[in-house]
Order: sequence, then C-alpha cells, then structure tokens
Amino acid sequence: MTFAVPVKPYIKEFFQNSDVFGPEPIMVRRNSRLGEIMAAVFSHYPLQDIDLEELAPTDVLDPAKLHFALSFPIQPCLLTDSRLNQLGKVLEVIFEFYAIAFVKGRMDVFPSLNGAAERFTEKHQINVESYTPDAVRKLVDRSRSKVDPFYTKLSVREKTNLSKVG
Repeated sequence: MTFAVPVKPYIKEFFQNSDVFGPEPIMVRRNSRLGEIMAAVFSHYPLQDIDLEELAPTDVLDPAKLHFALSFPIQPCLLTDSRLNQLGKVLEVIFEFYAIAFVKGRMDVFPSLNGAAERFTEKHQINVESYTPDAVRKLVDRSRSKVDPFYTKLSVREKTNLSKVG
C-alpha cells in the first residue's frame, strides 16, 4: 500500500535524506519504529457505516507530500485526511526532536550553536528557502530550560560557592 502524507517542505527534505530514510517511496516495515507509529495512527476504526462513505482513499501524487510504501496492510478506509495530517504532525515532532538532539550533540564539536545548526541543515540537505539554520537555532533555544542538563554547567565561581556551603 502506498500513500502520501502532507508535510512541510523541510520535513520532506529531512526524511528523504540518505542518512534518514532515503528517496521516495519510503519503504516501511511493520516491525520498524516508523511502522509502529503508523500502525498506532491508523489503528482506530470507523464507528458507523455512514463514516465509511467519506473515507474513500484517493491516489493523488503531490510533490509537497511525503510518500510511503507499507509492507503491511492498513484498511484503505482508515486513510482519512485527519489521520494523514496527524501523521504529518508526528513526523514534524520527530524532526524537531532529532534536530534538537543533533545540534546539542554537536555543540562539543562546533564552537557555536549557529555552527551546529548550519551543519544540521547541510548534512540533511534541507533547502535554506524552506528551513534556515537560524530556524534550527531558534528551535533549540526554545527547547532549553534552566534545568537542562546539557547546558547547565556551573561556572568556576558557582563551584567555589558550593564548596563553602558544605
């Protein structure tokens, strides 16, 4: 079964990168992590027969959508617009988690957050017109908190103050 999921352009570029999933259609097995996510998204069944009338799948190939080919069955009546949009949002969350982890993990290699964000967009071949390194940097900045163990490191002055407390 092949279907398309509406996603933002940078999400599509990210998942099509050879380091992530590769070219379309993206092959998905049921026992993979992405297969588990898709099975969870499409696991609900219509409650009434009248719901089945409006759930007929359509075969429209849109270049703005990410195409998947499943190696496991899903009832075509479950491929609703709302579920495809929901899956698109799940893929966006996966992208955000990956981007944050990638940039935070590269902070020890690159001298700045900007350098790590630029490396992320370059490595994953994300078009600057759809998502800039500055947008990645802002995403990571929003994910920071005062208790974030990746960024909270005591200064020399704070460490000396702690030794006087004890």
